[in-house]
Amino acid sequence: MAHKQNRWIEERDELWNAIQIVQQGETFPLLHLAKNGTITRLDDHGFFGGIASRIRLQTGLFDTLNISIAAAPYVMQRGSVVAPFERCKGYPLDQEDFSVQSRIKKIVRIKSELAENVEGLGLVVFAAYEDLPLHSKMRLNPESNFAFLNPEIVTLLERIFLTLAFPGGSSFTARAIYTTSRLFLLFRTFFPTDTGPLPIPKNVPEDVDNVAIEEGFHILLPFDVEQVQTIRAKFLLLPGTGD
Repeated sequence: MAHKQNRWIEERDELWNAIQIVQQGETFPLLHLAKNGTITRLDDHGFFGGIASRIRLQTGLFDTLNISIAAAPYVMQRGSVVAPFERCKGYPLDQEDFSVQSRIKKIVRIKSELAENVEGLGLVVFAAYEDLPLHSKMRLNPESNFAFLNPEIVTLLERIFLTLAFPGGSSFTARAIYTTSRLFLLFRTFFPTDTGPLPIPKNVPEDVDNVAIEEGFHILLPFDVEQVQTIRAKFLLLPGTGD
């Protein structure tokens, strides 16, 4: 059984070996049809309905990380997303969001608008356990699927940040979340690159408990393959924001 599993992993690694390698600090197109490993999805009417791509990230901290990037149809609460291409669809980010007090007051004021649902392509970027290279898999406990990693390495992995740049100058960044579930690394919510993570209240007032209040937002993209291909990305190793 173990031999068959290792053979499957070796074959999977061969497929990943054909994917573009990205170095830390290198700018690359996040989702582009010219990249090997990029595929698009059509909806029931034959129109563009999603896109997925892959890259291999070299950080110098850990083994090469096989990163999956996907933009698939989602319906999400307006208050939880930013939409760089269709700003009216997303959270109306402004100066009020950079202090806890003014952020809460703003959310209370427009909470009915933020509770509305919006539809688009939800972006997710992750490294799955099943996509780790064979020599990385050997570090895992096959029973619990936990990684045998030195806590210092875990801390370094959590200092990997992904920055996205959009036409018009807007830019958003997410820090890696190291997990011990099915996903090895996950880039989940994105905050404005220039200002850093948004302030989070210790206790969320009851009158806004129907609106997600996090340090960042999910990225909502349009059903437009040309626009999606204009996004540029960069992985960086940065000091922890709590330092």
